[in-house]
Amino acid sequence: MPVAARTLAFAAVIATLSALAPWGGARAQGAGDAAAAADVMAPGRIEEQLKAQDPATVAAARVFAKSYNMSGMVQKSAPFLVQSVDHEVRTKNPGITDDQAQAFVSAFLANLFEDNGRTLEEAAVLTLTEIMNKDELDALIQFQSTPVGASALKKMPTLSARLAQIMPLMQTYVVPQAMKAAQAQMRKDGVEVKI
Repeated sequence: MPVAARTLAFAAVIATLSALAPWGGARAQGAGDAAAAADVMAPGRIEEQLKAQDPATVAAARVFAKSYNMSGMVQKSAPFLVQSVDHEVRTKNPGITDDQAQAFVSAFLANLFEDNGRTLEEAAVLTLTEIMNKDELDALIQFQSTPVGASALKKMPTLSARLAQIMPLMQTYVVPQAMKAAQAQMRKDGVEVKI
């Protein structure tokens, strides 16, 4: 596979991973998985884990993450986050007024972008160092410096947000259908499994 195709494939992987990231609300996790992910990605733990990584790989990951613009990606997905947060707040607080819900969402967004932007960037760097090696990161950096790479990179936040929109289909249709099919297969085998 040519270098450009490989690096575009890596960029697609990054887009997919970011679409499945917890802040996109796209990943269905069990309570234990979410707690473990939160512990690993706690701000103090991120810095500690980065120190344990190869410094050259961390440096390459920082260069790529900066150009990937994690904060910009999160801001681009803000309309989807706003919808999700607004829905959750209204569902769990039936008596909340429109002004109160709007104030909550505004406070949430301010905290997300202003107070936690650096944390998101560091979490992205850590994730990159755990998934990719220095050579792969260097190839991505080289690719993004080309006109095609720069164009593709600009589209990643939109791609990520759009991929995140697919996840409700997974949660509301694909997984339930697969569970029912597995249940039917077990029933045919004489085993009743409750789901």
